[in-house]
Amino acid sequence: MTIHLHRLVRGLVLAAAALCVALAFSGQASAATTNVKLLNQATGAKLLTKDPSGLASMKTPGTPNQIWKKTDTNSGYATYAIGTGCLTGRGLQGAPVVTIERCVAGATRQQWRKGASGDLQLRLNGLVAEVNTANATNIVRMAFFLVKPNQRWTIVPA
Repeated sequence: MTIHLHRLVRGLVLAAAALCVALAFSGQASAATTNVKLLNQATGAKLLTKDPSGLASMKTPGTPNQIWKKTDTNSGYATYAIGTGCLTGRGLQGAPVVTIERCVAGATRQQWRKGASGDLQLRLNGLVAEVNTANATNIVRMAFFLVKPNQRWTIVPA
């Protein structure tokens, strides 16, 4: 009787462990995803676009590479991808431009959160994406948040 009870308990423990593993993998696979377009308050109807050079900039609607796949991660953050490339930020040193680079699972330089003030904040360091409106190409770069129009973003369904 004790042997059968021991086998039953061991079987239940193994089944519970398998269920936990299955739920963990299904939770990752079912992360909420939507197709979106990103607009910036300072550039009107222009949309965030992946340039052929791999930079992020604002272009007139209808240009290729303007529909982003938004995938929620956690704590309000999400990644924004086009194909196999993700919107990628960095610090203020060197070239502080926002680029589109190969997506890397869990990379904090590719996780963004839309703040209450409309800012698009990078998980890596808390900096925000802003449009360089002084440049005709409207390249997106990293900056400290100063509540400026070129730092306010709107995310709309595609």
